[in-house]
This record gives sequence, structure tokens and C-alpha cells, in this order.
Amino acid sequence: MSIDTKRLSIGKMLGSVNEVYRIPLYQRTYNWGKDQWNDLWEDLIKLEGEETHFLGSVITIGSERKKGFSYFEVVDGQQRITTTLIALTAIRDLAEEIDKDRAGYINNYFLKSSTIDDQEAKLILGRKDNKVFKRLVEKRVTKEEAKTEKIIQAYFFFKEKLQEKGIQWQNVYTRLLESFDLVLMVTDSYYDAFRLFETLNNRGLSLSSVDLIKNYLLSTIASNESMLEECIEIWDRIIENIEEIESVRHDKVRFFRHYLFSIEYGIVPIPKLYSRFQKLIDNTDNILNLVEDIWLKSEMYVKLYNGILGVKEVDEKLNTLVRIEATTCYPLLIKCVSMELKNEQLLKILNAIEVFTLRRSICNISTRDIDRIYNHLAMEAFDKEDPINYIIGYLQKRTPSDTEFYLSFQSRDFTRSPQTKYILEMIENALTNNTREKMISSRTDVHIEHIMPRELRKRSKVIVSTWEKELGSRASEHQLFVNRIGNLTLLGSELNIGASNKPFEEKKQRYGQSNILLTKELCKKKNWDFDEILSRSKYLAGIAKKIWNFKNQT
Repeated sequence: MSIDTKRLSIGKMLGSVNEVYRIPLYQRTYNWGKDQWNDLWEDLIKLEGEETHFLGSVITIGSERKKGFSYFEVVDGQQRITTTLIALTAIRDLAEEIDKDRAGYINNYFLKSSTIDDQEAKLILGRKDNKVFKRLVEKRVTKEEAKTEKIIQAYFFFKEKLQEKGIQWQNVYTRLLESFDLVLMVTDSYYDAFRLFETLNNRGLSLSSVDLIKNYLLSTIASNESMLEECIEIWDRIIENIEEIESVRHDKVRFFRHYLFSIEYGIVPIPKLYSRFQKLIDNTDNILNLVEDIWLKSEMYVKLYNGILGVKEVDEKLNTLVRIEATTCYPLLIKCVSMELKNEQLLKILNAIEVFTLRRSICNISTRDIDRIYNHLAMEAFDKEDPINYIIGYLQKRTPSDTEFYLSFQSRDFTRSPQTKYILEMIENALTNNTREKMISSRTDVHIEHIMPRELRKRSKVIVSTWEKELGSRASEHQLFVNRIGNLTLLGSELNIGASNKPFEEKKQRYGQSNILLTKELCKKKNWDFDEILSRSKYLAGIAKKIWNFKNQT
């Protein structure tokens, strides 16, 4: 990694006559507000004597030299640099009335850069912001624009502060340029800049990779203004789609990996995602078509993730995949939707994925090969004579057997997770003969209940509990059995709170009030001990083996 690092004042950074700072296309618009402006202002006016204030680091890429100008792309520090120049613009405009030479100096050295033959803006913002900032520097804005434009709002904020009683703009000007320090870091590649950004900001490269992909993609068509405009608009729609998914919003790279797995062979680790997309972009004849394809797949992705394809049974099953954490299957599902499968075909695949996921999860099978499995199916299945049966058969071969599933189901610990609750709901549905006459209206109203409580006595109580007395010498084995499936049931929230750590006889009174058959059946038991837990675990494992079985999918 090649980095040129130096600590310098704002004045020295911005005062180089032929240097231009440019905000990359992927950066978001200027978004600092009153709180940030006020913080900067307070830091500025509190400085005394030789004191300095450290603004932090600014990361740039030395991108090119053109017509005598050196251009630097700002990867980190956009908001600080923009705000500083807005404040300098406000100072310039006040100086116009009192000190025209000083106003001209600010204009020619800090708001603009010059060579012998040409002049350029010191700071070039993103497309939307740059028009506003340019009008500000050229003194062509009105206070009316402050209603909608953050840059103009910032300008009037600083202008009003500079006009407050007791404030001398000359002192503010000097402190801003000479007493505000930063560390300027210049790299020579996007990859190095983002690695540095990741290190300094403690943020994963996964978030930055998406920005890198966008910037590289747009840079390949920068000379075609109409195509550039269209691609930026489409890209914004892609990001908006991804941000509709709560769990994906802060991990956008997940969609881009799944997109890649749905169109190309091979699994890409997160650190190599950017370079893989570079190759994809370089090998694409039509960038616009590629961006439109990513957008269409992002539309599918939202519908798949949120279960809104518009067919009730399919949408219910899609929601189930989220609950049981089977969303690694989306490369295959993107391909399925792209191939316009019939609803019954898609439903068969979704059911097979559910069986595959749950059996492997219960048997604690490593997920290391999951991406490769779904990548293979996305790329290979639809070249087969019978894609649906190929997918089901391929998943079945990589799924634990009936015996493995049956034994693991009854012997493993279950957490209080959405997957566990779903398993109990499906067993309840099987016990009521799949009539679906009795639906659980809201999952938040129904809790996973531990029949034998997770703690034998309340932590605050010293006295021996009824549970401890009944277990006797075996009380020490409590943790070995308490989280088995046989010790779990479903119970409405109000009944669950009432049941708590009560003795089994008192709990049965609550269970008798429940409408859930899985729970009501417990009222037939005289007592509840480890043997009962083992017996019920085997009973529920037998039901589970019938529910999650590939024989039901063909």
C-alpha cells in the first residue's frame, strides 16, 4: 500500500494554487446539518493564542494531472472540506464590504485553483451538489434556496454567526486557515484508499466494496454524459431497493455477492468482490444493460426477501426461509424467478430448500459449502432436462438421512430462536391434521415456553424450589435436558408470564387455558422430569421426521 501522509493546516491544504479536490461519483450528497455546523463553529471560536484543533484525517486518491492541475478524489473527509469552504465563502462575502483585497485573496486561492492558462474550482462536488455550490461561489443564490438546499443552509448559518455581536470575522478567518489541522493521506489507487478508510473508521470492507464497484462502473462511462446520468439514476434505485430490506440495509454487499453467484461460476470472498466486479465490468459490452440487469435482480431480491411475489403459498414459504435463516439460497431463487417458473414448480423448490436447511441445521452440518451448492444449482440446473427434479435431487444428496435427523432432533439443545418457534408451530400444525383452522395471529403474542424452567430457582431466593425437590439427586443434570425439544412448547404471552417458574401442577392450570394442542396435551402428564423430556423429545422427533422429508416434495 503506497501512502503519502502529512499533517498540515486547512490553509496549506487548500492554498496550493493548482490543486483541485473532487468528490467521487459514488459519494452521497452533502448532508451535514445544524448540529455539525455548530460543533465546528464552537471548536473555531474557542481557540485561543497558539492553540490548534485537529479535524481528523482526509483520505484522497491522486487521480490525474490535466492542463496543469493536479486532481485528488476525496474518499473520506467530504463533509469537513465542503463545510470549511462554505464557511470561507461566507467570510469572503462579508469581507467584500470591508476588505476587497482579502475577499479577492479568498476567492482566488481557496475557492478556485489557477494555472497560467486556466482556472478551475478548488472543490468539485457530486452532480447535484456541484451546481448549488458553484452558484454559491459565484454569488448567485438566494435565502429562499435555504429551504431546500443543505449547502445554502450551511452558508447562511455561518454568515449569521459571523455577524453576531463580538465576533470579528478576521480572527475567525485566521483561526480557520491556520489553527485547524488535519492529516492528509494521498494514495494512488481506489483499493488502497478504501483499505485505509476501513482501518481508520473500523468499518468492514464489505460496505466500501459497493462504493468501489459503483465508482469503477461509472468511471468507465464518464465520457458519455447521457449514459452516465441514466446509470446513476438506475444505481440509486438499486440501492433504494436493497435498503428496503431491514437486515440487508447495512450489509449491501450481500446482494451483490448473491447477484454474482446467480450469473457466474465460482464463489467470491468479500475482500475479492470488487476485483471480481471489475472483471465483470471490463468484459461487458454494454454497461447500461449490466446496470439494468442488476436493478431488475434487486427488484426480485426485495420481493424474495420480503415475501411479496404475490402468490400466498409462495410468499408464506419465502417468509419461512427468512425465519429459518435460509437466505443463502437467493442466488438460486433469483435464477428461478428469472426463468419464470410456474408457481407449483417454485413451491417445490422452496419446500426442498426448507427440508435441506432445517435438517442440516439440526444436525449441525457445516455451512462452508452452502454458497457453492446454490451457485452450482443457479448455473447448472436449468441446462438439465428436468431442472426441478435436478435441484431437489441435488439438495437431497447433501442432506442428513432420516436416522441422523431423528437422533439429532431429540438429543440437541434448541435456542429461543425464530427457527425453533417455527419448528414448534409446524409440529402443532401437524398435530391438528394441517387443517389450519387455528392460526397463531401474531408470533410476538406467542412465546417459547420451557416446561421445566431454565432456572430451577429464582436467583434472588435461597430456599430449595419444588423443582429441585422433585429432581432430587439428579438436579445437577438440569442443564443437560432443559433445552431439549421435549421440554419446549408454545404458550401465549400472558399465560407464559403467569407460568414462569411455577411448579408443574400450577403450570398445567395455565396450559389447560391454551388453545395450542401441543401445550394442552401436557395436562395429561402427572409429573415432569428428565424421563418425560426424553420421551416427548423422541415423540416430537418422529413428527419432525415426517414433516421435513423429501418424500413430501416430489
